[in-house]
Amino acid sequence: MPQAPLILCSIVFSTYLLLLAAVSAQPNTHQFNLGHRPALHRRLGSGFDDASINATENQLFYAHKATRKNGHPGQRKEQHHHSISQEFLFAHNKVRQHFNEPLLEWDKKLARYARRWATKRSNDCKMIHSYGPYGENLFWGKRDHWTPTEAVQSWVREHKFYNSENNECVPGQMCGHYTQVVWRDTARLGCTRQKCQNGGLFVICVYDPPGNYVNESPFGTINPLPLTP
Repeated sequence: MPQAPLILCSIVFSTYLLLLAAVSAQPNTHQFNLGHRPALHRRLGSGFDDASINATENQLFYAHKATRKNGHPGQRKEQHHHSISQEFLFAHNKVRQHFNEPLLEWDKKLARYARRWATKRSNDCKMIHSYGPYGENLFWGKRDHWTPTEAVQSWVREHKFYNSENNECVPGQMCGHYTQVVWRDTARLGCTRQKCQNGGLFVICVYDPPGNYVNESPFGTINPLPLTP
């Protein structure tokens, strides 16, 4: 009988092992990102070669509101959550505004969904998706100082790997996090940051409606303006 299918499976499995080893060997000082809906965006960067993001210092676009010192603990906690949510929202909409995309709205239901999943990951900080009905971007940092803006910027930096002419990622690179951030039909957002028991930070953003559908452009029929590197 023909042996070609067996040889092909062997090659694919060997390639998977090599890529998995390469990811595992990355320094712990790097942050790794995973895009959601892998079955839907094969052309938009799903795969085993997760891009590593070097730590950089960034200017925050959103200034945190000062917490009143004389406020009750519950009020201070609520103000903190509001500040974090607004920073997540602002970081997304700053990019979407550049492309004249509809601005996202903060959704409490999505935020609760994100918090529930992040809580489940607090013991190990593993980059595991919830595989729910929403779009989803994840971020992990070895330490817990990463801000919402920095997490979103790490996803947006994938823009340099997205080819808008053929609606594909550059071969060997990921761009699915970026395309989800700017996906035109997405209207609602919910995110959270979770400090993990190992000292790291787990970030999850949830999007509704989800993006990254095969053969669909994140910008619809509008030609996007280039982002500066």
